[in-house]
Amino acid sequence: MVTSRKSGHAPLSRAASKFKCGRKSEILPDTAIARVVRRELPQSTETWNHAKKWRDHHELNEVTVPMPAKRDITEDRSRPVPRPCTAPLGRWAAYTFTAHAVFATTSAHQHIEVVDLPAFGALGRAYRLDGRFMASLADAHICHECMVHPLLLAHGNARRVLVLGGGDGGSAYEALRHASVREVVVAELDAQVPATILQYMPALAGGAFDDPRTTLVIGDARDFVDAALARGESFDAVIFDLTDADGEAATLHDAPFFAKVRALLGPRGGLALQLGAPWFEADQVGRLLRSLRTVFRFVQPMTAYVPLYGTLWALAFASDSLDVRGNDVSAATHALSSRYPLRHYSPARHAMLFDIPPELSAVLGDQQKPGDNEGTRGK
Repeated sequence: MVTSRKSGHAPLSRAASKFKCGRKSEILPDTAIARVVRRELPQSTETWNHAKKWRDHHELNEVTVPMPAKRDITEDRSRPVPRPCTAPLGRWAAYTFTAHAVFATTSAHQHIEVVDLPAFGALGRAYRLDGRFMASLADAHICHECMVHPLLLAHGNARRVLVLGGGDGGSAYEALRHASVREVVVAELDAQVPATILQYMPALAGGAFDDPRTTLVIGDARDFVDAALARGESFDAVIFDLTDADGEAATLHDAPFFAKVRALLGPRGGLALQLGAPWFEADQVGRLLRSLRTVFRFVQPMTAYVPLYGTLWALAFASDSLDVRGNDVSAATHALSSRYPLRHYSPARHAMLFDIPPELSAVLGDQQKPGDNEGTRGK
């Protein structure tokens, strides 16, 4: 993905051996995603309306093939011995996991790897894009729950959700847990990412791509947003589940693009995005917050520790009307978790996640209060 997730690090050379750990192979599982890749379903940005019409006039089982039964953890005892996988953490730091190689391939967009990390035990399966860890079964829920649930609970009746990136299906899965949601559109650049996830880490998507409310769009997220604006569409929530805030997806993390997304939001709409590591990527985190604050009235950061990323991680919500931080989510969250147990986010943790520690206040600039700049940015 220059559309699936996370971190804002400078591009890595694919020839750099220290960022390689995997074996080359091919995979296109017999799922709806594979049918997109084989062009059996016209789910590209340019033909998105045609894809929707095609689906609306066919039985569901002609569109979504049930995912094959797969175990997320390999039991092959003959696999290669574990080797170090090192990933960057900002410009001046890096961290390393010992990993068993499971799968690797190079798509038209990036190098994709699946590895097993003994450090995380039975849930240690993870995937990487161009040498950066994206998500593991052990802790992917942290970012997904923190991005999706505070925003959708604050809205209260979100019906259409757009995920920019999100090819692993995690953000879509969390959004689909809300009873009000009628459609989730996932705009993913690289079809090989969901194909790989459904073959080797299906639990990460949790069946999201086989839900009839999900529409997968293969194509550039910027093109999709432009096309959606031209069609006069609107969304109640937009989730940025992207990579590389200062890499290939940099133009999806600047004020002009934030302004386009703002125009795509309906009343009470808002967006959620990841900022990066405030300890190691302070310049990037600050730049993103400043850009958001030139576009939106309310910009509210939060932090959570993500073990796979090796550090404290910063996220933010932006809206012209929603006070995500100050929203009383107790009753709604209890109702949500009674149907689908949450693993990280909870009413008790809500205030703590938004409680920016004093030593990071200069980076996260958490000075904005609900009502500040009211009326200064016309829709």
